[in-house]
Amino acid sequence: MQSLRSLLFILAIVLIALGGGYWLNSMILPPEQASPELQTPKLSMEQLDPGLRSKPLFFTLPAVPYIKEQWQQWSGAFGLPVPLPEEIAVQCDATLQSPADWRALDRKWHFGALLLAGDPAGFRPLLDHLRNSPDWKLTRLDPTSFVFERSPARAWTPADVAKVLAVFQTHSLGEQKSARTSTAHRLVYLGEMEEAQKLLKEALQMDAKYKEAWTELAQLHGMQHHWQEALVTAERALEFDGRYRPAQKVQAHAYYALGQYGKALEVTRVLYEAAPADAPTLMLHAKVAHAAHVYMEEIEILQRMISLLQGYSQPVGAWQIYLGQAYSATGNTFMAADQFKIALKDPTLSEAQRTFSQKALERIELKPDLLDGGPAFPQSSLLDAPEYHP
Repeated sequence: MQSLRSLLFILAIVLIALGGGYWLNSMILPPEQASPELQTPKLSMEQLDPGLRSKPLFFTLPAVPYIKEQWQQWSGAFGLPVPLPEEIAVQCDATLQSPADWRALDRKWHFGALLLAGDPAGFRPLLDHLRNSPDWKLTRLDPTSFVFERSPARAWTPADVAKVLAVFQTHSLGEQKSARTSTAHRLVYLGEMEEAQKLLKEALQMDAKYKEAWTELAQLHGMQHHWQEALVTAERALEFDGRYRPAQKVQAHAYYALGQYGKALEVTRVLYEAAPADAPTLMLHAKVAHAAHVYMEEIEILQRMISLLQGYSQPVGAWQIYLGQAYSATGNTFMAADQFKIALKDPTLSEAQRTFSQKALERIELKPDLLDGGPAFPQSSLLDAPEYHP
């Protein structure tokens, strides 16, 4: 049992190290000085019906520190032997991208409530599934998390935002701005764009130089595919801090969406230099390098990404497909074929990825002269690639 606990705890650290998409609230105050209302799911959890403590609670890794403080109230619901909070969070996080896996876990534990703390980008498939499910209701939203309860339950409405923000009226100006920006980030994932934009404007009225709100506003424009507005807004944030990485990432995404691949590449190179082992940065840089036709640079980044994932025993087949495409674009079809063959051994490939790899190999094999250093195997001659979505 102890070895299992150790393994799961290590896996939790691995998931965090890989980036996981988790979004940390941007605050003027150092994290250790921020209030629990901004650091933990305290606001939402305190409103839960005490009767729910007799039922297992689903919670994500960012909620673990808070849950550990409250563990005596919740641990009994999981039965014996009582799992560690880290173990439960790892099991929960493993289902965030797959509603089917989540339903299997729910059949095992029969959760009374779900606490989704952290960046919604890391659990959007589950969030959307729960929002569309007749069995669950979104009942709470605070600057750090969402809470769902089984139906019937009183559903959250946008009017509830005012009650949450009222808590911060006696807090510092920095926390009031952060509360609005963090809450707006969550509202965006509920499609409440007008309410989110209203909160961001309130934060900017408090401080016109608040880079975090400008960046969140840029992300909001990007999610609406208003990329020119996203670019202008991200660059406004960078006026106040030219090295602010979240704003640089939005800037790079905007340049990419607008077809300005050279400019996007300049930004992602800076991001990569600052964080060469950050998985989301590697993903973005590889995507941009591919679009800019800088294939040798794309190959270098993909090799680094594959090495990083292999170090954590994560599947890499999809990335080997991208690497095969990059090699084929440089004319190195021998290496391209090798990557496609290796990718096909990955059992986690989707059917579309598997079909693409097989057909790419067939086309290479129909042109054996290319394997001896012949002319480049043109990217356009391959079937349309599965979406490059690093």
